[in-house]
Amino acid sequence: MTMSRAFSLTGTNNLMKSYHSLLLTCAVAITLVSTSFFTSATQRIVVNEAKILVEDQSTRAQQKAAKRALREVFLKMSGTAASLNNSGVKAALASPQSLLRSYRYSYEGNKTYYVAEFDTSKVGEILQREMLPLWGDRRPETLIWLAVQDEKENKLIIDESLDFPIAEALRTTAQERGLPLSLPLMDLTDNVNITTYDVWARFVEPVREASRRYSVDNIIAARLYKNDSTFVPDLPNAKSNKVPDASVSENSHADSIPGSHSDSNARSSENSNDIKNSQSEQVDEIQNGVVQGVNETSEGEFKPAIKPFSMDEFEAHAKRSEEGDFGLDWVLISKDSVSYGSIYADSPTLLGSALMDAYADYLSSQYAVVGIDKANREVLEISVANVGTIESYADVSRYLTTLSVIESASLKAQRGTVATFSITLIGTTDDLMNTIGLESKLRPVTDAYGQPVQGFSFYWNN
Repeated sequence: MTMSRAFSLTGTNNLMKSYHSLLLTCAVAITLVSTSFFTSATQRIVVNEAKILVEDQSTRAQQKAAKRALREVFLKMSGTAASLNNSGVKAALASPQSLLRSYRYSYEGNKTYYVAEFDTSKVGEILQREMLPLWGDRRPETLIWLAVQDEKENKLIIDESLDFPIAEALRTTAQERGLPLSLPLMDLTDNVNITTYDVWARFVEPVREASRRYSVDNIIAARLYKNDSTFVPDLPNAKSNKVPDASVSENSHADSIPGSHSDSNARSSENSNDIKNSQSEQVDEIQNGVVQGVNETSEGEFKPAIKPFSMDEFEAHAKRSEEGDFGLDWVLISKDSVSYGSIYADSPTLLGSALMDAYADYLSSQYAVVGIDKANREVLEISVANVGTIESYADVSRYLTTLSVIESASLKAQRGTVATFSITLIGTTDDLMNTIGLESKLRPVTDAYGQPVQGFSFYWNN
């Protein structure tokens, strides 16, 4: 059953434009050999669609499901649950039919789902009108290494084939928030590259190395355990691993990923210790689910330091045992940073949902664009090299107009294979660079030292 359907930067003078085009053309060769550019594994997801479980196909069930589906779409496209409290969004949720493009039913076993597709432009207009964040359909891909401990204290890594409640919660919440998420295969290659203890201890470098084959943007390594006063994290005797191009927040806790989760049963750990030097074996280990210490040597090697447990720390363990029946300690590894934290809840399912909600809020804070009033929107000129055919021009134009940060784009000038576009930004120039950085289609032109050349100059990677 289906409904029918289906800021203102002024331009330079002509001489400067010619010089700029020549500079850009010459710099392209440097860009192609530069190794500073980070290749992304970003995915484009469907942000305007939601699938809702229903009991039947009655009109009442359909109306209820439509509201829930639109709520999920607003959540995906804004990236934050706070947007659902906005008066304009609430008004739209009261009449979802006005934004509905089509719906259908899908069936999985004995379950029936209502699948609704909403008008992306209209939802985006509401978010912009209400000055709420707007998150485009390009999302960084994330790999989760999750080690769990059973009643016999045996530890194992959850892979794609294992059926655990927390894994299902991770997948479901990630889908609801529009996050591309995967678990490791744990095939022969993974078993050679990483051990269960590497994940359990959240060793950054082994996790990072084992994740390279998956070509993801971000990595989360976590351990799930029964939260009681008898649980004390392992303190292994292992040498620290070098962490290239990474920094560790001195105040890392669960709020480093988030926006804290609204569920009172999933509270963030907010304790961290001073940075100290390691005097013996260097251990990239976390005690108590938080960073215990980091020191950077002259060789650029990060050496976390572990200090002995004190009575205060044992008392902290006992206190945390009251915050939930289960605990989850995590580390988030991105291309340029490392953060640690812990969360607690009464079930593994709640922990999985809490982690994904907090992570989605964090990503939204990085990539979602908060609208700027039309009168104050910036008009920017960008130069794009390797645009020498009608097809490539059409591809670049199409790409620019699909970016959530760009309201409109038009060709300003063409000189050889360098095209100059005039674009109107909905957000800031930082938003533009963050969005472009999610993919490798537009590469910033860099000089011989790997630094971006002056102005907004790119190479089209078609």
